[in-house]
Amino acid sequence: MVAVREENRKGSSDPLLRGGGLMAYLFVYGTLKRGGSRHSLLKGCPFLGHALAKGFALYDLGAYPGMVPGDGVVRGEVYEIPEGLLRELDWVEGAPFLFRRELIEVVLEDHTPLRAHAYLYNREVEGAALVPSGEWKV
Repeated sequence: MVAVREENRKGSSDPLLRGGGLMAYLFVYGTLKRGGSRHSLLKGCPFLGHALAKGFALYDLGAYPGMVPGDGVVRGEVYEIPEGLLRELDWVEGAPFLFRRELIEVVLEDHTPLRAHAYLYNREVEGAALVPSGEWKV
């Protein structure tokens, strides 16, 4: 499984991808998904497909969901992003206080396993509603 790879993106017209460097995989399940309020942060980042994260549960926290370790499956999307974008996303996601970034195993629709960064909710979910389907509707 791959979490980060070296890629030369000097020929890209997208400012996020120019200059080469390390690329990372990111699993998103809420506001960063297509149609989500923060998806614009991933503009120009290649969409690799829908994916499943097994061993997690998804909770409705109001304006956004939170993923925590559990017995379920969370459905999301995987993007290839410049590793440097992770610092900006950490700030946006309130890491490491509200959310914490971890490498997790996910499986793409075509059954390809990947290790991807994901933001796990870093607070108690007591009182929050479980999302039984594991899929946050944006």
